[in-house]
Amino acid sequence: MALVAWYLEDLHWTVWNAGICLTTCCAYDLENTMFRKTTNEIAADLLRLQDEIFSKKSDADLPSTTAHTASHRLSFLEAMMETVPVGLIMADADGKIIYGNSHLEKMLRHQVFHSDNPDYYGEWISFHEDGSPVEAHEYPLSRVIRDGEDHSEIDVHYRRGDGTLFWIRIIGQPVIDAQGNRIGATVAVIDIDEERRLQETQNILIAELNHRVKNAFSVVKSIVSQSLRKMSIRSDLRKTIDQRLNAYAVAHSKLVGTEWGRGDIEAVADDVLIPICGDRIIMSGPKIEIPSRQALSFSMAFYELATNALKYGALSVPAGRIYLTWELTKATDGSFVELHWKESGGPAAEDPSETGFGSFITGRALQMETGGEVNTVFEPDGFKWHLRMPQNMEDRTI
Repeated sequence: MALVAWYLEDLHWTVWNAGICLTTCCAYDLENTMFRKTTNEIAADLLRLQDEIFSKKSDADLPSTTAHTASHRLSFLEAMMETVPVGLIMADADGKIIYGNSHLEKMLRHQVFHSDNPDYYGEWISFHEDGSPVEAHEYPLSRVIRDGEDHSEIDVHYRRGDGTLFWIRIIGQPVIDAQGNRIGATVAVIDIDEERRLQETQNILIAELNHRVKNAFSVVKSIVSQSLRKMSIRSDLRKTIDQRLNAYAVAHSKLVGTEWGRGDIEAVADDVLIPICGDRIIMSGPKIEIPSRQALSFSMAFYELATNALKYGALSVPAGRIYLTWELTKATDGSFVELHWKESGGPAAEDPSETGFGSFITGRALQMETGGEVNTVFEPDGFKWHLRMPQNMEDRTI
């Protein structure tokens, strides 16, 4: 999309290189006018000039020099549209399609349909992802012309002239004249078929990776369980280790199965905490995405905090409650993500004489992974835990 946007916003550079030899034919200064225009301005000129030449003026009414200049200018504008490496369609204020470039015809493998108005856009046959046909009013050109939208976009499975199907992205916006009036609309049509195929391949690979990761965790759990059983380790200790492995496996599976590379704090918290705490935990905060490696660390930390509350803290008594909040804060040295874990209604929190694996996970391990600071407070009204970490830790090197 960045490449397409570059072409759409900077057409004058492309055409300047392609059209130097034509400048002597123009009756005005091309360098200071045409090639400094945005695509929206070019489209507006095309619509206005076509209207002047072919609709509003007769040959008698239009001076020959003016007509000659306008005709040349129209030719230059249309030539500019032909250099764009995406399909382009233009429509007048009534929705009649008056222009489509050659790149569009090459993509679609049929000539441009000069539909009279949005009601006829159904002749451009395409389908949604679920296989249902795209209705005329759903096309961006119709939504801009009829519904007055400033921007409209849709991905469709388009039927080419030879009957084959491929994916395209259609992006529409209005054409505005110098007085700020809408005089038509234009759409860009982009071939995203390869992008879709790559996405499907990626989904298959992610599913296979997810399957293998689950198998790997199952093997690890089996090895650990058998090893501990032979060592005559207490059953409650084996259960604790097994639950910790489960928590890590679930978090890893969620990340792999959705947006690999990032995770949402609320989603991670829900997956880990709701099964343990039920409705006795109240969570709130904005949508904040974090890198997957941090999400895994968060899932382990949430698990340790919840199981500790279940054994010794607020969840060990019926009236106990937990409040987990997160927020984005700004300071002179950047933006930070802050998480607050607060227990209430339970027994008084006491600072342990020695720390174990859980303290390491919720403290030093999380600090190393996030580059943040962790503070724990043991008070008569309950345990409190606070993490403050830089927001953009995904760019740091390991």
